[in-house]
Amino acid sequence: MAERGRPEGAGASDSLEALKNLGPLSAARLRSVGINSPEELREVGAVRAYLKLKRAYPYETTVIALYALEGAITDTRWYALPDETKARLRKQVVLWRG
Repeated sequence: MAERGRPEGAGASDSLEALKNLGPLSAARLRSVGINSPEELREVGAVRAYLKLKRAYPYETTVIALYALEGAITDTRWYALPDETKARLRKQVVLWRG
């Protein structure tokens, strides 16, 4: 559902906390690694954002965070992502790590 005055598909807010799957702690951690807005998260992508978080918060950042970031970008609850999407994300993480 589009917010009043915004076209369908436009973000409801410029706040990371307004995205699905992200709360205040996740948003603060994203900001701490240089991702300050939903637009920046979309530009960086879920995999690169996850890797930044994993470097900064290695024990706190689990694979669920990867799914949550993808869900935040695609406006999907992390647990509703298709298994194929989850597998693709995990594979991309391995490829990015080298």
